[in-house]
Amino acid sequence: MSRVSIYLIRHAHAVARDAWAGSDRDRPLTERGVKEAEAIARRFDAAPPGAPAHKHGARESRPTLLMSSGAERCVATLQPLAMACRLPVVTVDYLSEGSDAPDLVLQLKELAFAGGVPVLCSHGDVIWALVDVLQGAGTRFSGSLEVRKASILVLEVDSGSIDSARYIPPDKV
Repeated sequence: MSRVSIYLIRHAHAVARDAWAGSDRDRPLTERGVKEAEAIARRFDAAPPGAPAHKHGARESRPTLLMSSGAERCVATLQPLAMACRLPVVTVDYLSEGSDAPDLVLQLKELAFAGGVPVLCSHGDVIWALVDVLQGAGTRFSGSLEVRKASILVLEVDSGSIDSARYIPPDKV
């Protein structure tokens, strides 16, 4: 099994919980969140010819799989990337708020075994719980360790082990 990078994105800015009368699952992105989602798409090698380059120059690999929590804010965060890659966004329960971090680790290892370039979108509580589990397992984290909205955690999986991770902060939009 070769080394696989899994990209785990925290959803972009959404309407505040206390300002939304509907179901929390249906909370949409704010205007800022839409811009953040577009910036995330530009980070990957998925833009059509002639599209403006990402301001940081180098791009991450082209995604082969997009998976998300079923929450609107997560699906919408991946939508510009899905359109650029012509891939569907597959919703899965293990990325939903309150999900079990050890189960997520198992799912991530299965995704790595399948290969490709998976890009996932989830929630802050899930990602922080995953970070705790990975730190306890000895995963090396490079750079700052934050889980800001519209940020990306790149998990490096080698021989079935998530051995390192790096944090990509969100673009200013």
